[in-house]
Amino acid sequence: MRHTVPEDLLPNPDMAQNPTTSNDLRKIILGVPVEYEHIAGLTLGLTYIVMLLGAYTSAIGAGLSCPDWPTCYGTWVPFLQPSIIANSPYSALQIFAEWAHRGLAMTAGFLILGTAIGAWVTHRNDAIVKWSATVALVLLPLQVILGGLTVTKNLHPIIVTTHLGVAILILLCLLTTVLVAYLRD
Repeated sequence: MRHTVPEDLLPNPDMAQNPTTSNDLRKIILGVPVEYEHIAGLTLGLTYIVMLLGAYTSAIGAGLSCPDWPTCYGTWVPFLQPSIIANSPYSALQIFAEWAHRGLAMTAGFLILGTAIGAWVTHRNDAIVKWSATVALVLLPLQVILGGLTVTKNLHPIIVTTHLGVAILILLCLLTTVLVAYLRD
């Protein structure tokens, strides 16, 4: 269902250049031609893909194929240095799986941030949408720390399990956000 935005809430070009208040930010966000539910749904879908890729990375024994964190062999893109791949005890596929998991997780993190902000802007009067998105955002730093510890503590079982557990909680929060936002629209 398409939201109609009152004229006084539409952004003007001057405001887009220099937003000064939270109401100005609200006007800018409400002027975006994408429905909140679609952004939240994209966030949910990408978060699920990150979880699947994490499981795949673990299943192929690639959890330590990037031996440092947050970089991978001291660089952000190890594939730009062929010597890294050639001299690694891991295959290019294993390194790519771990590297892609990290990159997609970072992208999902930014989408979770946007989903939480969007919930407060577009669903101000819906406590479930706002707070489920906010809890996902609050859990995100813990998830990032656990991801780093998974590597730096050599896949310690408690850390790996907690990393998955927090991912499931984030996914459940996002699922709640999406379902309630869709059903109440």
